Amino acid sequence: MFEFLSDLYTGEAAGIAGNDRVILLKERSVAISSNIDGEAVFPRWEEVANYLPADTFFTMVGKRENERFFAAEVDILPEYCEPLTIRQFLFEYPEDWQMALCRAKNILNWRRQHRFCGGCKSLLEPSKKDSGLLCPACGNIYYPQISPAVIVAVTRNEGRELLLAHNRTFSGNVYSLIAGFVEAGESVEGAIHRELWEECSIRVKNLNYISSQMWPFPNSLMLAFHAEYDSGSAEADGEELSDLGWFTSADHPELPAPGSIARKVIDRFFN
Repeated sequence: MFEFLSDLYTGEAAGIAGNDRVILLKERSVAISSNIDGEAVFPRWEEVANYLPADTFFTMVGKRENERFFAAEVDILPEYCEPLTIRQFLFEYPEDWQMALCRAKNILNWRRQHRFCGGCKSLLEPSKKDSGLLCPACGNIYYPQISPAVIVAVTRNEGRELLLAHNRTFSGNVYSLIAGFVEAGESVEGAIHRELWEECSIRVKNLNYISSQMWPFPNSLMLAFHAEYDSGSAEADGEELSDLGWFTSADHPELPAPGSIARKVIDRFFN
């Protein structure tokens, strides 16, 4: 299992050993190679070192068994590797590799956006004792950020019908579960009740937690719940949602791609 490290090495490649794994990100793609068994994985440093500029900036993001994982954003992926979209990687690869990639993308994005202190504008420095960024002038410390979001499976008719909706941002004719971000000062449960009322005009009861999934676009933490329909008209708001309805396992529209937490939760109820 991938292990998170709080003390993150930051700098150029001098601290990386030949056997360390490197997660190389270019926009929404990641570089992969193949080991001797043919399994596609993140390349080792010795495989790609000669393909990268000497001043490439790395951050250590964790380890798996005896392997350390370093991450960097690059302009060009090494010729030795094959590009794979991050979304496809998250749908196809085991959880420990997903965790490593999500950690890498989140940390790199956060560090790119937090170069200067928000209080005194001084250049931030990596903390020597944890994963934070320290302001040497005023002492402020900044830590990696995540954005919690809720996604909820609402059922009725003794669980035989599931509420699915088409969001205007979805591609094609995909229908999925109701989701939304938790607002500042709001509980997770409060966010669920608010989102369902604002977007669907319904009230729910018997709310229960299911599972979670990191979604690094750029730093969402998806928290999945189940709730039972209680009251309301179940109508799309016409702004975020263009349509919604109650569906069964035998009669439903196009669903999200396998691998996403939305699809896992939908399959859980339809199966």
